[in-house]
Amino acid sequence: MTFQYNSKAHFLYAASHNELQSMGVTITSGSDFEEYRELLATARPDHALGEPFEPARYELTEQNAIWMVGRNEAGEIIHTQAMKTLPTLHLSLAEYLSRNLREFEPSGMDIDYGRTVYRAGPGARRMKGTIVYHGEFWVGGSPRRGALLSPALGKHAFLTALDHWRPDFTFGFIAKSLAFKGFSARFGFMHNEPDAINYVLKNSEDTFAGTMGYMSSEDLHYALDLPYAEQIASAA
Repeated sequence: MTFQYNSKAHFLYAASHNELQSMGVTITSGSDFEEYRELLATARPDHALGEPFEPARYELTEQNAIWMVGRNEAGEIIHTQAMKTLPTLHLSLAEYLSRNLREFEPSGMDIDYGRTVYRAGPGARRMKGTIVYHGEFWVGGSPRRGALLSPALGKHAFLTALDHWRPDFTFGFIAKSLAFKGFSARFGFMHNEPDAINYVLKNSEDTFAGTMGYMSSEDLHYALDLPYAEQIASAA
């Protein structure tokens, strides 16, 4: 498949929206994160908007950020995800994360940053240019539903990133327990840096380890050229 980047309908709506609609999921999107907060309050009342997408702290516009929600045939929200570009300028991703780790604080966790450790892997040290952060990923319903939808939703995220920003790299953090269960591969990340972050909670010895999944622009092109049915078969 050859992607025509000036044809949004060709690779975004036709290749991604239609696939999801065939699975009973309709995607809507926007860049108003106060609106997204309201949607979360209805769909996921136990989940607070994540720090990376807090509009009171970061300037989030249609130029640098987007949220997506998926609804089932009854109109209920069963999926969320969001992305934004990072103002890394001349810095590598490793340097940016080392200086701005608080920007990626997990929702609902009181982090002790004096004891939290970020370990920059070789991939993060190489990443420069237009870098997109992906987060807020959630699929409601049965575990089986999530396993089948994740490849399609990951493909949708990558197509959206390509359509909006043509990034040099796309990355996200995945809880270690989910990474070990194969979520990163089902979503579509082709590379992982294990134990990239080891969060420590305040007034506690409890820790929360995170894997960093990532893809380069070349990886994105390769993954999006794979037959969709083949990806679903692998996820199942």
